[in-house]
Formats: sequence, C-alpha cells, structure tokens
Amino acid sequence: MEGWQRNFRVVWLANFLTAVGMTTFLRLFPLHLIEIGVTDERAVKLWSGALVAAAPFTAAFMGPVWGALGDRIGRKPMMLRANGAIVLFVGLMWFARSPWLLLVLRLAQGCFSGFIAPAMTLVSVSAPPQRQGRVAGLLHTSVLAGNIVGPSLGGWIGDHYAYRHAFLLCAVVSLLALALIHFCVEEVPGTRREPKAGERTGVAASLKHVLADAREFLAPGPLRTMVAGVFLVRGAAVLPDPVLALFVPSLSGSRPGHEGSDTGWAAAATALATLLVTPVWGRRGDERGHARQLILCSILAALCLAPQSAVGHVLQLYALCFAAGVFLGGVLPSAYGLAAQLSPVERRGAANGFMFSAIGLANAVGPLLGGALAASIGIRPLFVVAASLMLVGTAWLGRRRANPVSAPATSGARGRFESVAGGDLVEAEPPQS
Repeated sequence: MEGWQRNFRVVWLANFLTAVGMTTFLRLFPLHLIEIGVTDERAVKLWSGALVAAAPFTAAFMGPVWGALGDRIGRKPMMLRANGAIVLFVGLMWFARSPWLLLVLRLAQGCFSGFIAPAMTLVSVSAPPQRQGRVAGLLHTSVLAGNIVGPSLGGWIGDHYAYRHAFLLCAVVSLLALALIHFCVEEVPGTRREPKAGERTGVAASLKHVLADAREFLAPGPLRTMVAGVFLVRGAAVLPDPVLALFVPSLSGSRPGHEGSDTGWAAAATALATLLVTPVWGRRGDERGHARQLILCSILAALCLAPQSAVGHVLQLYALCFAAGVFLGGVLPSAYGLAAQLSPVERRGAANGFMFSAIGLANAVGPLLGGALAASIGIRPLFVVAASLMLVGTAWLGRRRANPVSAPATSGARGRFESVAGGDLVEAEPPQS
C-alpha cells in the first residue's frame, strides 16, 4: 500500500469520528437552549442561529492563516491543532449554563479548529494528479458518514438523557481522532513550501503571506467568481439549519418526546444521500469538469429546497431532504476539485484554506441570517428564501463558462486561467490518466 493510501484511510477514519462528534449537537441547539432555561421562542431562534454560526464565522477568518502555516510547517500539526481545539472547547460546553458562555466557547472553538481543509490538503498533495477529484470526493464521504451517525446519536442522547451530554461525547470521539492522527499519519516529504533564504516562518510571517495569497487568489478572475458563488450556494443550503429542531415537531408524524431524534433523522437523510452520491460526483467532475457540475448541482438542489416550505408530514420532509442531499453532494467536491486544479502543490494549503474560508463564512452567515429571518417571517418562508439565494449563487457561478484547455502545470492560481473572447474564462484541463 502506498503512503498516500495509508494516510487516506487513517484520515478518513479520523474525520469520520470528528464529524460524528460535531454533528451530535449542532442542530439541537434550540432544544438545548430550552433545556437551560431560554423560554422565549424568538430568543431561542436568534440564539440558535448565533450559536450555529459562531464557530464557522471565526474559522472563516483563521482558515487562510492555518492553511498558509500548514504549507510551511506541515498539515499534520494543523490537524492535531484542530482536533485539540474541539476536545477542549466543546468539552467545556458541557459545563456551560448560559447562552453567552456557549457563544464564547463556540467562537474560541472556531478560531483554532477546522479539520477538513488540512485533511484534504494532506492527502491531496501526495495523491496522483488524475485522482484529485475522486480523492476529494471519497475523503468528503467521511464527513458525510459522520453526519449520518452524529445527528441521530445526539438526538437519542437528548431524548433519553440531557442534550448537554452530546458535548461530552463530541470531546471524547475527537480525542480518539487526535490519537489516530498523532500515531498513524505520516506526511509525505517534499510537499511543504520550503522557505527561501532569509525568509521568516511562523504565524507572523504566515499572516504576511496570507495577504499576498489573498491578492493573488482573489484577484478578478474565475477563482473569485467561484468563491463568491460557492459562498451563496452553501449559505443558502444551511439557512434553515438552526431552526430545524423547531420545525420538525410541528409536522404530523413527528413523535412527542422524541424531537431530538426526529430532527436527527432529517439531517441524516440529507447526509445519507450525499454520502451515496459524492464518489460519483467526484469521478464525474474529474472526467467532465468541476465547473459545469457545480452549476448543475446547485440548480437541482434549489429545486429540492423550495418545496420543503409546503410539507405537512415529517416523511415528506425526509424525502425532500434526501433529494436535496443527492445534489448538494456534488457542490463541495467540485469546489475543492477546482481549488486543487488552480494551485500548485506547494500552495495547495493556501488555496484550500481560502475555499474553506468561503464555505466556513457561508456556514456562519447562513444560520445567523436563518435564525433572524425565522424570528421575523416564520420558518416555512425560510425554505423559499433559501432556494432563491441558491439560484442567485448559481447565476453568479454561470456568469463565466469553463471549458477544458491545456495550461502550464506549474503556473500560479491566476496563471491557471486564460481570458478568451467574449469575456469567458477557460479552465485548466484536468490531468489525464
């Protein structure tokens, strides 16, 4: 077995454990807030949005810093840092008895966590070029598998014990993931960005490089267009998340006293569908182009999101969540696949860091906006708003068409694209097997 394959298997398992822990409590914040004494319905919606959004908000700004630092000191230390932060700050949430303390801990968790980007980078920099999309897609299935187990497990814990015990479970399984990474993962030599003579390393130096990377990666061009479009699509997808636990019990077929489990099944339906189709989307993106696939999946996901506003039975919601998951499964692998194509190996961490930041910021703004909208217009109209925003993001992605052409393999992020007539931009051709 090759070194990158061994790392892939260990990282897959570590990501799975971390995802299980993180998703045990994320969608159950409304029920946990009620459990600790927040009784006003509007306050529950607003606090739920803020708590779901807090960690990805701070993670979005720190992602490029950790990505650039990982390019210099290694991606394994970045994974250890991320899991250690989850163990510490989520574990402390078990003791929290006020929304304000939960918010502080969530913000701190986001500053130091973020395990997906370094995991993607560690495996992708050593994988064969012609398998980048498939590797990204398969590695993403670890998070999706965790997203199936975690919500259901967290709901069961809340229904039978107390919702705060989900924080303790998250800390324990993240500690197991940390141990796996520490003892079983080995970085492949030659995949770090070697400092030039006299160049400083460390966080301060990385901050300067982050600014330089930002100017290059976010200069006018297809990468900036893609990042903005992915931000809108992902933000729309998570818009209803913070109030889902309040919506599911209002549907016929839901079980009194099992609100946590019923909400967990809704989240698990989306994750199950995404898990089943993500490898297919990864292979398809490698063969036919990630840009077109990103647009297709975004349109079809929006068409599955809007009808959720009219469901009357919980099984109808589960079915539509599953259908949306089929197409959402192609969004993130396509986004990361494009980021991989647009960056050389030694700067892959920075590129993934910026993509992670866009997705993380969407994961923050979406729930925050969703909680505020639910408090003002209600929950059902929220699904229509989410679908509309997703279509806006798709239209933004479709402003420029991507067509495969050859491009220098060693060019930078901006050099991987070339302007053509009519304002279109052409995408670098995926390496052929």
